[in-house]
Amino acid sequence: MPHTIAVAGKGGVGKTTTCGMLIDYLCKKKNGPVLVVDADANSNLNEVLGVEVETSLGQIREEMAHAELKGTIPGGMSKADYAELKFSSALIEDDDFDMLVMGRTQGKGCYCYVNGVLQSQVAKYANNYAYVVMDNEAGLEHI
Repeated sequence: MPHTIAVAGKGGVGKTTTCGMLIDYLCKKKNGPVLVVDADANSNLNEVLGVEVETSLGQIREEMAHAELKGTIPGGMSKADYAELKFSSALIEDDDFDMLVMGRTQGKGCYCYVNGVLQSQVAKYANNYAYVVMDNEAGLEHI
């Protein structure tokens, strides 16, 4: 079971900076692999860590919605299997840590679905890591 560190609080107080320094410390200490989770819709922890994000869970959610509408989900594959395949591709593997980025969805609406996807992906991967460090968006409802 990993040590989970979730950073939350008001906007502009340094949550992302604190996470960046904490991740740097854990990686240098080399006490085990680190899973980094950017659970902020306005994701920028990757910039603090110097990692490029090719796709976020929010972007994949939008791609899934379009694929379902257009009927472009590959034949012989269930929607659930296709979703799992796509969501698994969001895990960024760096030399010192791995990272999941929630990102934002397009248009109006809440982030309930993307938050749920993030939660399930973290649960899927967490036991493979010694530490999980989560940068949350402003507010305390994520704790």
